[in-house]
Amino acid sequence: MDIIKVILADDEPLIIKGLRKLINWEAMGLAIVGQAYDGNELLELIESSEPDIVISDISMPHRTGIEIIKELKQRNHPAKVIFISAYQEFSYARDAVTYGAVDYLVKPVVKQQLEDVLQGVLSSITEQQEEMKRKNKLQQLEKKSKHEELQERLLQLTDGSLTPQSEGYKLLAAELRGPLNSVAILEIDQLADVSDRWSEKEGRLIEFAIGNIVQEIVVAANHGLAFLRNHKFIAVISHADLREAVAMTQDILDKIKLYLKLSVSAGVSGPADGTDKLEHAYREAEQALQLNYFLGRGKVIGYEAQESKQPFDKELYGMQMEVVRGLTSNAWQEALAALNKLLAIIRTGAYGNRTLAVSTCLSSVLFIVQEMTKSGVQLPGGAIDMHELQSRLGSCETFKLMQEEMVRAIEQIYSMVDVDSGNKDKILLSKIKQYIEEKYAEEITLESVAGIAFMNPYYFSSFFKKHTKQNFKQYVTEVRMKQAVRLLLHTDMMVYEIADQVGYNNARHFSDMFKKQFGRLPNDYRQERKKNE
Repeated sequence: MDIIKVILADDEPLIIKGLRKLINWEAMGLAIVGQAYDGNELLELIESSEPDIVISDISMPHRTGIEIIKELKQRNHPAKVIFISAYQEFSYARDAVTYGAVDYLVKPVVKQQLEDVLQGVLSSITEQQEEMKRKNKLQQLEKKSKHEELQERLLQLTDGSLTPQSEGYKLLAAELRGPLNSVAILEIDQLADVSDRWSEKEGRLIEFAIGNIVQEIVVAANHGLAFLRNHKFIAVISHADLREAVAMTQDILDKIKLYLKLSVSAGVSGPADGTDKLEHAYREAEQALQLNYFLGRGKVIGYEAQESKQPFDKELYGMQMEVVRGLTSNAWQEALAALNKLLAIIRTGAYGNRTLAVSTCLSSVLFIVQEMTKSGVQLPGGAIDMHELQSRLGSCETFKLMQEEMVRAIEQIYSMVDVDSGNKDKILLSKIKQYIEEKYAEEITLESVAGIAFMNPYYFSSFFKKHTKQNFKQYVTEVRMKQAVRLLLHTDMMVYEIADQVGYNNARHFSDMFKKQFGRLPNDYRQERKKNE
């Protein structure tokens, strides 16, 4: 039980002093938090100190005991009041019990009597606290049970398996105050350089934190319901104007970015004027969320009905041929201009359909290579790995990133048009080295960089060693170690921090590699170099 706060009150200071010394208050779990010498002072002290027990003389200046206890009752204050009275005030103090006093003691107060009364009060307070805990626990369980049931009913509703005649449907209809409701679906932007580092436990904590923000803004504020489904957060938001739902969803995204430093995308459906329309609204929100591939991540995207698209094969073919003509005539700028127009055609024609956009880009590359071969252009065998290209295009999180990947793919094809040209090889090798210099802090593998060059790993390994006189892994290690030396000598970073900065997730492995390269451990290297400066 927590410490119980007590206030003593009497117009005679000696009485208060005597009460303080009469018993061992601390041993009983009591703490005297204040003392008062008249009725007005006592009420002020009760208001500021919020005591659990008040022990007061029945006959106080300015306000009598009866007036004090009436005031406490009017304020609905839970403090337990014990009155002290002189013998001639005995009947007066006894009457005070009918107004709510728990007991009364006759002066001079006897230690055992005071302890007995206090023990009774403490038992009463303990029982009240336990009862309150039981009620709170029961309320929480009931609230949790209801919340879980609502989530289950929402899942059924979005799946189309909840009928209007069911009790669950009626429960949802009663909870969603309307007059309109929109569905918002929120998804963490899966950027490889962030989310891939999360452990399963960290992922759950992040989802829990985001869930709390959604609950606070939507559910706790009585604006609707929310639940988690397949790592996506679904909120059903009640509103009178769709702009309210969009603003509320934007508020969620802003708070996630502010407090969790995470980017989240959201799709918001149009307004539904009935619970029976929520299944359709859920599909709209899904479609809206998918548009973040074309419009960019970290945004709230409202649903927009997709117009039926006209076939764009003819327009696509014409621009593909323009790219081929630019490449085969050694006119890169013309080829690049045509490629950008081709990508704009693909974006418009495949808008809203990520799969179609990726497959069209891949088929365009294949078509361009085939047409160049028909034109007599010789490309090195195995230099272009279409499966690797498909993987790279498919892994791009936005159309803009895939567009950049497409430009790089076509540029690499252009660089391989004349394989006998030493300059073309130098340009390609320069791009590879630049990529390594930029990405050394990340996981760089032979396969991933071979994909950058659009070669199969075996061909790329031979190509790299031929032009650098060292194998690929050795080159990457040297780049990382060069950066590690810079950080050792010019920063105060710890070794494990430097290891992480230069692409090693294991500090011990980094130290071993550093010693193999320089003959001493990182800290020894740092100290020796600083001594010699």
